[in-house]
Amino acid sequence: MPSRSSRHVLRLAAAVVSVAVLATPAHATRYTRSFHDGRGLRLKTIRDTKGPEQIRVLTLRPGRSVPDIAPADPAYPMWALTSTMSAKIGAIAGVNGDFGTSKGQPKHPLMIDGELWTSGQFAGSAIGWSANGRTAFIGRPRLKIRGRDLSRRARFFVADWNAGAPRAGRIGGYTFRGGTVTRPPGSMQPQATDPHWCAARLVPDRPIGWNSKRKSALVRRYTVDAQPEPCPKTPLGLGSTKGNVVIAVKASSPRAQKLLRLKPNDTVNLSTSFKHWPRVTDVMGAQQMLVRDHHNIAPGYHDGADHIFDYNPRTAMGISKGCSDTVRSTRCRIFLITIDGRQSTWSSGVRMPRLAGELIRAGAWKAVNLDGGGSTTMWSRKRKSQFCESVPDVGGCLVQRPSESFGERVTRSAIAILPHIDRGTPRQLR
Repeated sequence: MPSRSSRHVLRLAAAVVSVAVLATPAHATRYTRSFHDGRGLRLKTIRDTKGPEQIRVLTLRPGRSVPDIAPADPAYPMWALTSTMSAKIGAIAGVNGDFGTSKGQPKHPLMIDGELWTSGQFAGSAIGWSANGRTAFIGRPRLKIRGRDLSRRARFFVADWNAGAPRAGRIGGYTFRGGTVTRPPGSMQPQATDPHWCAARLVPDRPIGWNSKRKSALVRRYTVDAQPEPCPKTPLGLGSTKGNVVIAVKASSPRAQKLLRLKPNDTVNLSTSFKHWPRVTDVMGAQQMLVRDHHNIAPGYHDGADHIFDYNPRTAMGISKGCSDTVRSTRCRIFLITIDGRQSTWSSGVRMPRLAGELIRAGAWKAVNLDGGGSTTMWSRKRKSQFCESVPDVGGCLVQRPSESFGERVTRSAIAILPHIDRGTPRQLR
């Protein structure tokens, strides 16, 4: 039985709680509830009466659970709900991912399980992580795609990957992931003014692997299956094998000679690297940097600025310092945050500096802004009444309230938390 002094302390604590509950919006109060799932994942819900704001923070300690990327579809265009994408791969939680184009493709670089899906339509920031999630980076990645003709000791660079026609005469790469949106260049019914395209089709003859023990690049070996000459105006098809790659460049480009040197049956290596990001197998593109070295660097809003910088629902991702350094004593933590918005009595939304402040408060050393607005979604497989706001068709629950009147909005990809190792990543890359 508690002593008289301890009972007094308990009554005092209860009184303090009562004062907090009765506090008016003029004296802003934060209500916090947390839930641990036992797999290194914690969900924190925060009600801030100033605003008001509804904030949700997922904190992952990589180990028993790992992050992964769930695409909406196998190829562009891609459209699906965050809850559906997350549930489909057996995740325990998920948030929406990168911004996208009206054609259903990601705006920025995307790599899933060691396979580059696209180099992106625009420059931007990104977050990348290893298969076990214990190494992660945030910044503006420097993607390099290098080609090497082992038969003729020739080298070339691929500038764009599933990103439309090659820019400024550069070499572009194409795979089946481009779907009906991004195909090898050329016209099936060419006109007199249409350009000629030099191209080569590469067929994989080895699984993808690391370049060395440093794991600074992903490498795959191919055999040249076709290289039509003279360079036609019609596109070179990808063929029936999903792993095939077509590389192409305008015949008028000085780089055309690089592809004209390739001959059928030549052996070619393609390597993909994100400079200073070793061991990375998954990369999710993003937009604005929010936190760097624990400092708030988020862009502010001013009159006339794009609406994206004003009050909006938000989704963001951050990492602790231990994800990127080599000091064993610092541990990696990954933070996924959503803030609801455009709902005056529930949550008004925030500008980016406030979003960055919440990430710093959670423990982020670096952080980046993901797609927000009507796309902002956080899903949990476990349904607990004190955290759930709605129940999607796939089960589980949304732990926040989408701003769209119809509920959850389709996006192109999701960042999902798996309760086990990432089985989608080839064993040799783990």
